[in-house]
Amino acid sequence: MRAYTPAQVKANAPVDNKYYPQTTAQYNARLDLTPADNTKVRYNSAAHVMNNFNTINGGDDAAITLNSNRGSEENYSFIGTILAPHTNIIIQGGSQYSFAGNVITNRSIYLDGNVAVDKAFGANFNADGKFPGTSDLESTTKVPRILSVTLPNGVNFSPKNVTTNYVFQFSLNNNVEIDPESETMHRLDGRAFKNTFLIDQPAGTSNVLWSRMNDGKWKKYEPDGKNPLQPNKTSEAQTVELSIADVTEDLKTKDNVDNYDDQTIYNAGKIDGNYVVNGVEKAFIGWHLLHKNKFSFIVASEIKAKYDNTITNYTLNVHGDLLVNYPKVFDFGTYTLGTSEQEPVSIAKGQINVENPFYMDWKLVVKNSTSGADLVDNPLLQEDATDFNVQLYSLKTGTDDDWEAGQILNLGGLLKGPETPLLTLDTQKQLSGDEQLDAIQPAKSMPFYKSDVNLKFHNGKVDQCAKRPGKYKLEATWELSTADKVVDNTD
Repeated sequence: MRAYTPAQVKANAPVDNKYYPQTTAQYNARLDLTPADNTKVRYNSAAHVMNNFNTINGGDDAAITLNSNRGSEENYSFIGTILAPHTNIIIQGGSQYSFAGNVITNRSIYLDGNVAVDKAFGANFNADGKFPGTSDLESTTKVPRILSVTLPNGVNFSPKNVTTNYVFQFSLNNNVEIDPESETMHRLDGRAFKNTFLIDQPAGTSNVLWSRMNDGKWKKYEPDGKNPLQPNKTSEAQTVELSIADVTEDLKTKDNVDNYDDQTIYNAGKIDGNYVVNGVEKAFIGWHLLHKNKFSFIVASEIKAKYDNTITNYTLNVHGDLLVNYPKVFDFGTYTLGTSEQEPVSIAKGQINVENPFYMDWKLVVKNSTSGADLVDNPLLQEDATDFNVQLYSLKTGTDDDWEAGQILNLGGLLKGPETPLLTLDTQKQLSGDEQLDAIQPAKSMPFYKSDVNLKFHNGKVDQCAKRPGKYKLEATWELSTADKVVDNTD
């Protein structure tokens, strides 16, 4: 190999296209080195060395680009060696032709071609001089593989290659009226996220299941310091099953590095609306929230040993709406004037339900927003006319179907303006000294909150103040807020 200075190159410029066929006959007569022909001849015919010791010394953007038949069937494939210590190298390739050879540089190498990522990973050369994978020229007959993965709710998939990242949506919310199940949204019964792996273990091999969270560091799955994947000491390949009861918890390590992220909460938008349950009209407000985590798994003896495994990747989106359900209408029914002795009270009932699957701080404020003509001579808003009663329920288990009713608490009357809330529920509320009001306050540790609201109207007030028959109503606003930090979901 000879090297020339820039001055020498300029003084003795090579003839343009000196070595490229000038005629169709010359072109057809050239040695055809396409992949369809003899591979041995093709490789043995290559003896190209490129260097740029003196000719290219550009900045960070300087690069040598090899276009190996991209977009054209008439170009040559590049076969040879590139020695370019002072510049970047870009290797491009089409679907049929590719680069074959060696690249040596002190800068960056960019591969822009039709190369399977698992093959590229297998041929990667680390800075420590070790190969985390193997090239396709080496035997892969003793390669353990993950054949399939089974997730909750009957979800199952067979990993194709490292380039495929599956995405699964699971919901912790119980209200199917608002969050119905679908082909893409699966119900997560409980909080545990079980994974069951079907693994092919070659004969005479001993392997470990490795996991990686959110592209962090690889970790051995060895609960209690023991490998649950038993070695295959037979002369035949074995298909074995390995289950992890809850990958969101069981893969965590004490150093708390690269663990499941249940702290970052993504906000997918506010929600509100109305729906009907058993003939009762209800309303809801809240936010669509979720946790996002990427899981990667591989079966190998050592993560730095040579292998050609398929890495299994999937992203788990766990949805958990902070959701408040409340009565759309409190209906007192119909009262006939002058009958208060026979019918002393009219009662309107409703229920407040809060789902808080991510254990967030939340605050719900209910205010009287009645205005205009509805304020005039409204019996509901007279002094001591309507009692505001709340009955809190205590959750016996971790689900919202086993409750124990508590005492009924009287929070006063409805005669309050918009500046004074009728009701405030706050996980961060300081004790007020009012035992009844303090008793109904929620805690962020509650995944569910439930209370009955009973409005008791004393009918005798109508007999005293009603100046017209007809309908009387009270308007209220329901406001939900959280002090916790949420991140906009940009996906």
